[in-house]
Amino acid sequence: MNPTAHDQTTQQQKQNGRRAVGSSQTWTRYGVLLPSQQTRKLKEWVLTDEQQQVVNASGLGHLALTTGFTIDRSLLTAFCERWNNETNTAHFMGFEMAPSLRDVSYILGIPVTGHVVTAEPIGDEAVNRMCLHYLGQSPGSGEQLCGLIRLTWLYRKFHQLPENPTINDIAFSTRAYLLYLVGSTLFPDTMRGFVSPRYLPLLGDFRRIHEYAWGAAALAHLYRGLSVAVTPNATTQFLGSATLLMAWIYEYIPLTQPQQKNQNTLLPRACRWNFGGTTRGQRKKVVEWRKDFEQLQLSDVNWNPYKDINPAIVPGYCIAADNICYSRTWLISFNIKEVYVPDRFNRQFGREQGRLHQVPMWARRTWSKGKDWRVEYAREIEDFHQLVGCRFIPSMEANINSLPNESVAGQSTARCSRNASQNFSMMVEDLKNDLPVIDRYLEGQVLPVEVASFLERVSTMIKTYSPSQSNARKDEAAQSKNVRAKNPRKRARKPLISEDPSSPQDSGVDRYAGALVPYQASKCDRVVDGTVPLLNRGEVLKENEVMDPWQMSHLTAESSSSGDSGFPESRRWRRRREESGTPRSNAGVRRSGRMCGQLKMLKHRDGVGAEETNEILL
Repeated sequence: MNPTAHDQTTQQQKQNGRRAVGSSQTWTRYGVLLPSQQTRKLKEWVLTDEQQQVVNASGLGHLALTTGFTIDRSLLTAFCERWNNETNTAHFMGFEMAPSLRDVSYILGIPVTGHVVTAEPIGDEAVNRMCLHYLGQSPGSGEQLCGLIRLTWLYRKFHQLPENPTINDIAFSTRAYLLYLVGSTLFPDTMRGFVSPRYLPLLGDFRRIHEYAWGAAALAHLYRGLSVAVTPNATTQFLGSATLLMAWIYEYIPLTQPQQKNQNTLLPRACRWNFGGTTRGQRKKVVEWRKDFEQLQLSDVNWNPYKDINPAIVPGYCIAADNICYSRTWLISFNIKEVYVPDRFNRQFGREQGRLHQVPMWARRTWSKGKDWRVEYAREIEDFHQLVGCRFIPSMEANINSLPNESVAGQSTARCSRNASQNFSMMVEDLKNDLPVIDRYLEGQVLPVEVASFLERVSTMIKTYSPSQSNARKDEAAQSKNVRAKNPRKRARKPLISEDPSSPQDSGVDRYAGALVPYQASKCDRVVDGTVPLLNRGEVLKENEVMDPWQMSHLTAESSSSGDSGFPESRRWRRRREESGTPRSNAGVRRSGRMCGQLKMLKHRDGVGAEETNEILL
């Protein structure tokens, strides 16, 4: 190939930022890639037996065994140049390859099926609240940057438990370890040494961590890192799991393997190629690796590298069916959405390679703190869940953006409960004072039976609520009651139905579902001489019978109240009637079926010149 023509083609590709699908032409990077992984502190993080059991049960325990992996930067750079960011495959002479979901499950030993790794959006202002809620501490201003927290802060604060740790101390330390683990191995950020706290809600419940598709999210990050690496003017930092990519290259391309390897075939497979510092350094330069990849043939590839694995040693959460690993789908991890096209590298699944099908076009999205990616990628997430048969419904995590700003680790729960109880008690007292106003507003209103029943239940709950008040609160309530007693108009409250202990529970309102009934917030009092008597809460009107909704405003019944007990004429008349033995007549005594209201609304519409024989107008 003419070098001049090759340079012109490469320059044109860099300007367009695209290349033809299926093209075997490669990018040429200027500079060796630098992995963003920083896992050296994980080996110094000593876990207790109890913490180790929690980490192993989470499905992420194998990641700790892959730390300290030596990365051949020249080999990594030369392979990234073969990557096509439109097909998410590496193009060689006549064939394509790419890491698959099955490769992730074997190499890293983590689950690749389950619920998509995503959560609600989080802003910079919610970082402290989230850390307080899930870690018990919040990083200082120097320990966070752009919504990210330092890995060194996690190690310094949580790598060692106190002498007598509580359950919360153990939980906080274990959760910090898991955040450090996934942030440094699976999802390394462009800012080396930092991790996003957005994964904390997924690590909140230790029993459900293994139900997330961590392997699929790691593969999405790896695809994104490879696509960024072949973008013109891209950074020299390699995003994604360099351990996963290097171990995958060693498994499938024998000519890249180091001279020695472990014979251990247990999971994770990355341990076979982890030698610490024995293979440190560049065995070959980037130019030499480029030449090897240009001459790579089908026969030079090991298409079945896992034939020596004993299926009995594979944990259940690592097993992924062939139909899942072989099906096209979308790989989602928060804002990252990458297409997965295993049909373009059939040979890795023991199948014959047929015609290469086109890949759908999609746009890669940058991280936005205020965007809910669960809504943005709802269709793609649903497709992935249907493929893996995920029926897992995530638990109700705490609302990140509504967590209190003033939460302090170790704050007394009793104190919070006491403050909440006091606030609730004050609110109920305010509602009690507002009930008479609501009663007057709803007088004569025709309401559906469901609404009337609901209002009655609410009134009952408010009136029967008796919280334990402090002495200051009781004194304040008594003092305000004495002030109201000086003004009869402010003191005149109608007793509610709930205040009558003899009131039947099954009222006539409940027997007529769907009917429109007058509002019955309180029972009426005996009205004497056109004035509203002072209320005595000890005595209320007792109903003699249950009235039909359409008869409430026309029935006549005997009314009794304690309101007339304060008038000498009324006492003298009652005493004379009792001595003579004359029964009290119901004639001429009328009352409203609304069970509430004052004289001017009971006898006549305008309350002027009303007689006993006048019809009651509602």
